[in-house]
Parts: sequence; structure tokens; C-alpha cells
Amino acid sequence: MQFNIARAVAGAASFAVLAAVAGTGAVPAVADETRSNRVLVILADFEDQHHADAGTDRAGIAQRYFGAEGSLQSYYRAVSRGRLSYVPAVPDKVLGPLTLPWRANCDPRAARQEIERQLPQRGLTKGKDYDSLSIVLPRVPCAWAGLAQVGGPVSWLKAGKGGPTLAAVAHEFGHNLGLPHQPRRVCAGGDLGACGGPAEMGRKSPMGGGGAGPGLSATQLVHAGWLAAGEHQRVTASGTFVLRPLYGGQKGVRALEVPLGHDRLVLEYRRPEGSLDGRLNGVYASRVSGDSYRSANPLSPSSGDRDGAVTTLHDAAAKLTVTVGAVDADSATVTVAVNGVAAPAGATTAPAVVVPPENPAASAPATPVPDPDGADGADGADEPSDSDDPTGAPADPTASAPAEPTGSAPAPRGGGATTPAMPSPSPTSAGPEGRATASVTPPVATRSDPAADPDANLAHTGGNGTALALTTAAGATLVATGALLFRRRNRGGGRRARARR
Repeated sequence: MQFNIARAVAGAASFAVLAAVAGTGAVPAVADETRSNRVLVILADFEDQHHADAGTDRAGIAQRYFGAEGSLQSYYRAVSRGRLSYVPAVPDKVLGPLTLPWRANCDPRAARQEIERQLPQRGLTKGKDYDSLSIVLPRVPCAWAGLAQVGGPVSWLKAGKGGPTLAAVAHEFGHNLGLPHQPRRVCAGGDLGACGGPAEMGRKSPMGGGGAGPGLSATQLVHAGWLAAGEHQRVTASGTFVLRPLYGGQKGVRALEVPLGHDRLVLEYRRPEGSLDGRLNGVYASRVSGDSYRSANPLSPSSGDRDGAVTTLHDAAAKLTVTVGAVDADSATVTVAVNGVAAPAGATTAPAVVVPPENPAASAPATPVPDPDGADGADGADEPSDSDDPTGAPADPTASAPAEPTGSAPAPRGGGATTPAMPSPSPTSAGPEGRATASVTPPVATRSDPAADPDANLAHTGGNGTALALTTAAGATLVATGALLFRRRNRGGGRRARARR
């Protein structure tokens, strides 16, 4: 497959509500906590578009979310080392299909509102009976393939061929954990003073376009609270340090933090461990601004280096040099020279890091929890609806993306709003219980008070964009690099499919 970087777009569809960029403000989890999250998975049908085989879809989707292997449950059990478990909220694991009483469109907010209206009729109450809600729609031609609330409990997936991929499900639930997209920065030749801005995706986690093959990065584990005391240490003086594989069974340091002015450098050693990190093998670096570990950018020594493993890093202004030494299955050695002082001989230890809570205005809970009305934020479409690899982790790694939507106007190159075309309502339709009812056109969101809107803080990715756009109530737009554009080759040889943010 041939990889392409799409143009960045800062646009929001008609369902986007302009709101302050805010999560729930919860403190990251403590590393020894274990949590269970009850996920209510709902199949949703439109009047005119349905899941082709609901029984088969339910079985496959139940496996994708809760199966022993290759599932949301197994992925986050491995990544969190058993600290987070996603479990079904109902005995049947997947509920539905429930009917959305209007023709197919691309308004996720209206779908969520209608589903939440119907659930009490089935004896299910948010918070009491389920913690997270994941709505699986049929294969509709929307610009997005998946949506999720950043730090909130709701996600939307499209079923596609064979149901949502593991890459898509893991990615959207990563947003629920409060994680944004993970673009990388290229630091030519390892010069930390010559790093470009966030560009193409980092590929070191599902949030960085890496599919479900890699685990989360060390900085994402720090944000989630999934590194134990002593596994995250900060360099305070020149020395040689030993890094253990991020997902290995060895005891020791898994995240080594090096101060870099107002920022910090976090080093991690990644290699294949169990089901994770199968394509990674080396020491990788991320740059953290302030205390926002969740928004750290992976660094690469060159734009053509997809792997991004580092051997040397340096910053002349800070008089800092990082050199990777011996690497084997158990460890990697890293020598750090601070303030131009050479490291003494022999391995050195560093103090454990006490991570302060992130800014409540930009933070999110380490585990999705029931959101009070108006407190959750939403993020948008990221993962392709199809994949050349059914696991969601193609060998390139690349994956195909949704075709150009037929009911939506393309985003302008310079940014700006787009408004998906709303299908005309039919005169009558079958309601949720099969009764004939007047067709409903879902409401179109307008500017509102974020405190009164549970779908505030919307951001979406899709077919043409590599940007994650968060739009605030004041009208400002915060853009960070987002999902990838992929070129997919089919058996006919080269049909191009694009995904728009």
C-alpha cells in the first residue's frame, strides 16, 4: 500500500456544537487501581438502512468487544496490565437493533439522544446499569468512520464489512479515556532544537494511526495511571540508565523522563511482548509540553523513518545529549549527559516521578465514567471502516478509509464548516416498536451553552483530513494532527478511498 498524508482541515459538521475545550477534569487513575467498565453495545438501524444480518452482526460485534482475544476487552486488559476491564452491561452482550425513526444521516448526536430515550423503556439507566454506551450503526456513507467523546462515555462506530475493526474500537475507546490523536514531530538528525510541528501520525499507538498492533505509548500510560511507582523516573543528573520493555514482565524503569526547558523528553523501550508491539523494536522518544502527558508527540529523526527509533538525540541550547547503547530482549541502556556534563561510568538510578493532575480544563478521566449532563466532550471520526487486515493492524501499517461520502459537502481547503446533506424524510416509518409513525428528521445542533450540552467539545476526523479540530464556544479552533489518509489497493488494483475529518 502507498501511504499518503492528507491535507489538514479544521471543519465541523452541522451537528458540531461550539463549546469550550474541556474534559471532565478527573485526576488520572492510581497505578494499583483496578476498574471494571460496563459497556452497553447497541445496534442501531435507520428507517431505510439496516444491519443486513442482525444476528450475525451481533455475534461478531460481541466478539469484537468482549472476546477472549482480538477484542476491546483483551486489548485494554493487556495494555493496562489488568487494571481496566471492559465487560458487557447486558447478558446478551449486544442489544438491538433499535430503530432510529428517520432516514439514514450522519448526525451522531441525534442517534445518541434517541437511543438514550429508548433505553429506559427497556429498563436500562445510564450510570445504574451501564458505564459506557457504544452505538454501532449500519454501513452509512458518512464522512466519519468512528466517533467518540474525549473523556466521556459514548462512542459511535459503523459496522462496515465484518463489523468494526479492532483498530477502530480501540481507537475510539482511547478517546473515551481522554486521549487525543498522536501526531509525530520530525527532529532532523535527532536535533531537539530543530523539531518541526506535529505532522503525520506517530504510529506508536492506536491513537497515532498504528492500528491495534502497538500498545499505548509510555506517556499515555502515565496519563492513565497505568505505570507503577518506580516505573516512571526522572533524570536529575548525567548518568547511564536501564530501560525495561514497556510491556515486558521485567521489573524496572519503563518511562525515563529528561527535563528539556519547559518541556520534557520521555524515553521508552518497545519490543514485541505478547500481543503488543509486534512491529516495534527500539528506544522511542516523545516530547511532553507542560504536564500534558496525554498530548505528547512521538519524535522521529527523519521524515522518511516510519519506525522512528532513536539512537542519539541532542540539544545544543540545553547542552543535552541522549545516546542509546546496548539493546537486548531484557533491556536497553540509555546514557544522558545533562548540562554538558559527561555521564559517570556504571548504571545510575533516578527518582520516581510524582505526576501532578493535568489541567482540569484539558484533562479527562483515566477510565470512562457516567457523565453528568453537559460534562462530557466529544471527539470524532478516526478509523477507517474497512481494513485490508481484519485485525485492524495492516502490515504496512496502513488501512483503507471510507469512500467519499455521498451526502456531505467536502470541507474547504482552508478550513471552515461543512454541512452534511440531510436525507428528505419519508411520510411514514416504523417506530422503535414497529408502529407506523411520522418520520422524524433529527434536530440540527446550533451554538449553545457547553454546560447545557452533553455533546459539547466535538471534534471529528474523516476522509480528507489529518487534523483533529476542537472548536470552542468563542469560535477559536485548536488543531492538532489527526488520523491518517490511506490508499487502499483492491483486487482490481488501486481503487482509492478517502476518509474526511
